Amino acid sequence: MFKVVKLIRIQNLSFSYTGRKVLEKINLSVPKGEFLGIIGPVGSGKSTLLLTMNGVIPNLLKGNFHGKVLVDGEDTRNTKVSELSGKIGIVLQDPNSQIFSMRVRDEVAFALENRKLPKEEVRRRIEKYLALFGLHSFINEDPNNLSEGQKQKLAIASTLAMEPEVILLDEPSSSLDFGAAVELYEFLTSLNKQGKTIVVVEHDTEILLEYARRVIVLKDGRIALDGAPKEILSNPKIEKYGLKIPCRLKRM
Repeated sequence: MFKVVKLIRIQNLSFSYTGRKVLEKINLSVPKGEFLGIIGPVGSGKSTLLLTMNGVIPNLLKGNFHGKVLVDGEDTRNTKVSELSGKIGIVLQDPNSQIFSMRVRDEVAFALENRKLPKEEVRRRIEKYLALFGLHSFINEDPNNLSEGQKQKLAIASTLAMEPEVILLDEPSSSLDFGAAVELYEFLTSLNKQGKTIVVVEHDTEILLEYARRVIVLKDGRIALDGAPKEILSNPKIEKYGLKIPCRLKRM
């Protein structure tokens, strides 16, 4: 019988900081090859949950952390974030918090060079991922001169250039127009079909529900719903959780 590999396993996780509970009793398994969407109202703990998956919480962002997060069976509390970053890449909601280099090419190259990849491989990935997101003509530009949408694309390109096994994205379409968002999700789908594990937090439920294969709904730091998009859309409780679903999707 085929055994599903649990790449990320979260066990009875609760997290709070500054006296406020953010996550409570989260139990979640993300199998290898999953395309998981995370939705929920503002303040439901979506971004916090994402940061537990790559070890930023609790290793860098401290708080009251109870439970376990296991990546390939290893407890993230016992693993350096730098080690996890080779396997789990993350794109933050605000690209300005993720971009530090003075040239676009250097932003993509930074993590690759830190991993001591051959120069030719670094060059190949820079060319590939900048071209993929329509940024090749800006290769020598200062990222500060880019638009917010272009900065978002650069942050995504830099993460994907690492070619991690798992890709975490926090509201990746927030600074993109609809066409660019569709292109991004089509590309994420192609990566998922190649075996990459994709986890996306998204405020735009419409586009996420069309592409994710599984969706969880967070409410007050707890998992309120978990299932295929059609199951989520047909659940009468969905709008009680503060989520507005477009009529077109309700007919899926």
